[in-house]
Amino acid sequence: MRPAVTFSRVPAGLAQRCAASLIGERAGGGIGHFFCAGMKPVLYLLCVLVASAVSAAVPESVEITYRVSVGSLKVGEGHDVMQHDGRTYSLVSESKTVGLAALFYRLNLTRRSTGKVTANGLRPDSFAELRNGKPKRSARFDWDKRTAVLVDGDNEQTVSLPEDTWDQASFAYNFAFTDLQKATFQVNLTDGRRIQHYDYVVVGKETIDTEMGRLETIHVKKVQPPGDKRGFDSWISLAHHNLPVRIRITEKDGTAFDSVVAKIAYPSK
Repeated sequence: MRPAVTFSRVPAGLAQRCAASLIGERAGGGIGHFFCAGMKPVLYLLCVLVASAVSAAVPESVEITYRVSVGSLKVGEGHDVMQHDGRTYSLVSESKTVGLAALFYRLNLTRRSTGKVTANGLRPDSFAELRNGKPKRSARFDWDKRTAVLVDGDNEQTVSLPEDTWDQASFAYNFAFTDLQKATFQVNLTDGRRIQHYDYVVVGKETIDTEMGRLETIHVKKVQPPGDKRGFDSWISLAHHNLPVRIRITEKDGTAFDSVVAKIAYPSK
């Protein structure tokens, strides 16, 4: 049994930092959300083959509930709804602070992403973020012109749009629609403020504990450049179509915010 949590155990500023992690501004990685030096090529190939085999035929409707915690302290909840018809997709990701964290800093965050399902995975057309019901940031993607319009409050800018660009909502779900064909890969992510480049690596196959029981996963991680202590890790479930079942955001001081799956449902239309 976990020890009881008291107000004195909540570090100063934890609620605000929790909110920032739900928002995704501190990790420098995404979404959110590898291949280590000693990993055998054969092991990586097996991971790819297994992941590819189970990623087929993603259900048209998916609902995932997450619990967000810092150590043993529960600080938030998340609920995602993803729908697709094989050609287009829509994704609504909602998260909020709960418990003691909500007493100090109440946050309800909604992110929406829509776009196309392609042979190379999800390709977003639009992204929007709302905080406590108010529009905060957005992005519109013009793949023909290779430009994106980014809106952050009153600031609007048009920037170049590189290949392999996702928004914070769609990135973690892209693994369900494409194969992990490389040990390392590069991505571009936007939160509506800017588009940033990141390197990712496939760590390998790992078993994690969840409220749904033990799940076999593939662990994917952001490569941290020298001096960058902020991390972003994602675990995708082999039994659930390569959907994200755990996301960990690590701050520069080492504080880790863990979002772990509590429930996955496949509602029929």
